[in-house]
Amino acid sequence: MRELAIEFYKRGIVKLGRFILSSGIESPFYIDLRVMYSHPDLMKLIVKEAVDKVKSEDYETLVGVATSGIALAAYIASHMSKPMAYVRVERKDHGTRSFVEGDVTGRKALIVDDVATTGESLERAFKALVEVGARPKGVLVVVDRCQGAQKRVDGLGLKYHYLTTAEEIFETLVNEGYIDATTYRELTQYIRKYQQV
Repeated sequence: MRELAIEFYKRGIVKLGRFILSSGIESPFYIDLRVMYSHPDLMKLIVKEAVDKVKSEDYETLVGVATSGIALAAYIASHMSKPMAYVRVERKDHGTRSFVEGDVTGRKALIVDDVATTGESLERAFKALVEVGARPKGVLVVVDRCQGAQKRVDGLGLKYHYLTTAEEIFETLVNEGYIDATTYRELTQYIRKYQQV
């Protein structure tokens, strides 16, 4: 989606350089969607697009993946008047010792996160939800980095929703003159290397 790509670049959400991702992968770009919460106009656009992607589905609750997906799930759930829960990074070692916070038992759940790379955190959330009796049915991310998440999510039998991909972002940026052809080629070669794994 053209508008998101340009706004992500202008607001410093898409960064070019050398970065180590949470998956341990070295990357020539970083997508820092935590910045989006500082821009209410951008959040309105993201929430609108997210709701449009999933409103025809019969999800009963939205579940944010800690930490980045929690606020996003809350925004979207509020807009849709749906319940919301979240999956912790690790199980609590006190109190209820919960991995999942919120009432999800028996509910058809949509797992929500900001960016998907390999899909490991999405799979971890899926397993945690199944363990507590939820029925995960889908995943929604703002940006798919095109590095294996969709394949992993498909393997879990979940429907995969995303607003845009890293490839779409960079294609828009080169077409609109924000990055040059050499940078675009390097970025797409990097992405395609991981698509072949």
